[in-house]
This record gives sequence, C-alpha cells and structure tokens, in this order.
Amino acid sequence: MTPRRDLFVYVAKPGTRDETIRYLSGWLESLVGHPGFTGGSVLAEEAGELLPDTLVVIMDFESGDAARALWPKIENPIHPLYPDDKSDDSPDQGPAFFDDTNERVAAGEPLALRFSRGDGRVARMLHIHAEVASEVSA
Repeated sequence: MTPRRDLFVYVAKPGTRDETIRYLSGWLESLVGHPGFTGGSVLAEEAGELLPDTLVVIMDFESGDAARALWPKIENPIHPLYPDDKSDDSPDQGPAFFDDTNERVAAGEPLALRFSRGDGRVARMLHIHAEVASEVSA
C-alpha cells in the first residue's frame, strides 16, 4: 500500500488570513477518524514570493483508495475542496501566480480572484493528488 498526499493551494479572501487558517485547520480536524486519513497540515507562505495570503492544505492518506473513499462523503457539504456552487466547473486559478497579478496587487489594484470555495473564504489555485514516490525524514 503506497501512501498518498494531496495538496491544495489557496489564496485567502483579503483580510481573512487568520480566520481562514482556523477554518482550514478545523476542516482538517473534522476528517480525523475517516478510515485511512493519517493527518494533514495548513501551511502559510511566508517568503512573499506568491500572492498575499497564499495557503497550502496537505492531506495525508494511507493509500489512494483511502483518499478516493473520502470524496463521496464530502461531495455535497460546503468545504474548501469543491466549489460552493456544485455546478461551477471552472478551473483552478493558478495562472494568477505567473501573470502580472502580483504586481497589480502590489500597485494597489484589488485581487481579481474568485473566492468560490469554503463558503467564499478561498480561491483554489492548484491541487495535486500524489502518490508518495519517495520520502526522507530525519
């Protein structure tokens, strides 16, 4: 059985960073007890290299099957993984990391993202469902 790690990169709605970290942490805590969920983390980007208030949610599972078993259980409620409007099939907004969005925000323009996840708290930028191919710990 190969472990799986899912990563979700978000940008918090402006002015809600700390509240959003608490929301994402609480949501991860709500997954404790799901068979095969082994834990998770909320990371806050701190080097200033990405858009303001970029956050990463990491979810660890004992296997891909355990991760896939979670999705039907969370399909309908509002949470950070799926759009609040379940008919929304718009793509992740990651290109904003690589265009001129950061410069425009630094110049005082509003952050032009759709905050469509987690009851309007986050814009999902990128997500990765990954099999752990190698891991090193000290």
